[in-house]
Amino acid sequence: MCTYSESNRDIIKSQWEGFITTGKVDSGTVRQEILLSWQRCRAWGINSADGVGRDILKERELKELISRSAQLVEIAQPYMHTLHQSVQGSGFMVVLTDAGGRILHNCGDSDILNEAEGTIQFVKGANWSEEAVGTNAIGTALALNKAIQISGAEHFCLRHHQWTCSAALIHNPRGQVIGCLDISGPAQCVYPHTLGMIVAAVEAIENQLRKDEVQEDKNRAYELLAAVTGSVTEGLLAIDNEGEIILINPAACSILDLTERTVLGENLTSVLGVNNNFVNMAKSSGLNTDVEIALDHSGERIHCTGSSQPIVKKDGSIAGLVFSLREIKKVHRLVNRMVGATARFTCKDILGESEQIKKAIKLILVAANSHTNVLLLGESGTGKELFAQAIHNHGNRREGPFVAVNCAALPRELIQSELFGYDEGAFTGAKRGGHPGKFELANEGTIFLDEIGDMPMELQVNLLRVLQERRIMRVGGEKLIPVNVRVVAATNKDLSKSVAEGRFREDLYYRLNVLNIHIPPLRERGKDIELLTGYLIKMFSEQMEKKIKGASPEFMDTVRDYAWPGNVRELQNALEYAINVAEDDYLNIWDLPSNVLPRQSLTLEKQKILPLSELEKVTVESTLTLYNGNITKTAKALGIGRNTLYDKLKKLGVRS
Repeated sequence: MCTYSESNRDIIKSQWEGFITTGKVDSGTVRQEILLSWQRCRAWGINSADGVGRDILKERELKELISRSAQLVEIAQPYMHTLHQSVQGSGFMVVLTDAGGRILHNCGDSDILNEAEGTIQFVKGANWSEEAVGTNAIGTALALNKAIQISGAEHFCLRHHQWTCSAALIHNPRGQVIGCLDISGPAQCVYPHTLGMIVAAVEAIENQLRKDEVQEDKNRAYELLAAVTGSVTEGLLAIDNEGEIILINPAACSILDLTERTVLGENLTSVLGVNNNFVNMAKSSGLNTDVEIALDHSGERIHCTGSSQPIVKKDGSIAGLVFSLREIKKVHRLVNRMVGATARFTCKDILGESEQIKKAIKLILVAANSHTNVLLLGESGTGKELFAQAIHNHGNRREGPFVAVNCAALPRELIQSELFGYDEGAFTGAKRGGHPGKFELANEGTIFLDEIGDMPMELQVNLLRVLQERRIMRVGGEKLIPVNVRVVAATNKDLSKSVAEGRFREDLYYRLNVLNIHIPPLRERGKDIELLTGYLIKMFSEQMEKKIKGASPEFMDTVRDYAWPGNVRELQNALEYAINVAEDDYLNIWDLPSNVLPRQSLTLEKQKILPLSELEKVTVESTLTLYNGNITKTAKALGIGRNTLYDKLKKLGVRS
């Protein structure tokens, strides 16, 4: 039933007429919010005889507005149609606007919609704010930020007096006004429950907005989680308390050879089997770090390391477990980088112009482009590891690890576990989870077995098997582990003689000696000695921050004439020693270690048994006499500068 009596409507009508004429009303006759609205409209200069919606968006602008408000329209439409069904046939329509009062959507009886459009242009895109069309439920609700019902002459504009409107504002979850819901009908029909219906519908819309935002937040969180887990190189796998897989990222799928679609929701044991470290970690306390895991899956042996972390809820209870996985080869690569298992040298680092060294360098390039085993032959100190690194760096394994093993330096009882690794419990003191050997660490790269001639006979059998089968078995292990390793071996021994004497296996010798490279001793490299000496003097001088300009002729003669049984390594040590003790700008013969000096020099030195200062004085005086007092020639012969010679003459008391 209608709540406004005829007398009430007449009073409001009379007060409206008086306000339009004088700007005043009788006290207490008009609601305060209506009077304030009339006053705002009068101040804005709104034509009280008008009320037609003249500020209407064009078609393109309307489409853009509806597009921006798509979520609000989509959520509100079902509630608007439910409202319309409850008042269908009574001449009412339901209207939705944006936060500025622009009509976004309407529904109702066709007669009422047509009448509203024809008389006041109450259409989509029209601006129904107070400032545009005067006092009305939509505009006034927006102005007051509250729900309101306005009927008949309470409207400021005459054309609206035939309408009753009830409106409530729609807020987003953060409390911001994003729209207004209105129901409008004949002025004579003012129902007490109409405004309540609108308020209830708005509450339902706001609840749905909150649910949608929560869901959107969840979706964003899931998308962020998917992006994060998808971008990390570690494998991630999570299970709930029942052991069902609830998350697996692409890296874990790749490591375990699984697909997300087929494993999500499946039990961990049904996917990976019962006897594996995943299940063992899940049964333990839940917190594990870098446990080595080996799985037999799809006919393949999968090696990785795993850590686990329990999923703890706010109340402290456990909701599941997260595993982080790393491929074992990536772990090995990281270990190799940390311990320096990389090759730094190439052919450019092998200095020399002799025919012997050129031939050896040519063979390096042949070996680098081959997959066969290489045997480096040469005396101690000739640079066999330098050659091995060059072979590695010029081949297709250059991105892989380079692992060097000195077979002579490893304790006899540990060499097998060092080369092939061991499983947990293999012996007293074995690490938990086991430990990879050098062959595993060198997987996809090169292993350099230096001093191979000193390898114990019992281990030579195991090495031969690895070279033949390309698989290793750890000490105490039961599973064969495939390895893809290039083997470069080196020795200073005559292996053929060792084979004849029964100290080296013949079959292993032929397996290693597929391609051999002989590295010539330094004494056979001719002028390479001078080239290396000049390079090393410059290098050590820079390292020690000493300004050594060169060496005296006697120094160079001594270096050339010495046999260098320790080869390049001995030359390096001798020059490093000389630069350390040198006091002048040029290296002198006396700066060399005593074992390098010519025998006659040592004999002379023993015969004289002079203090160094006296020996230096004798040398300077005799040289000065030899060159008839010529300072320039004397300084050059002594391998020092003129200024240095003058200082020494003064210091030693020698007259020039």
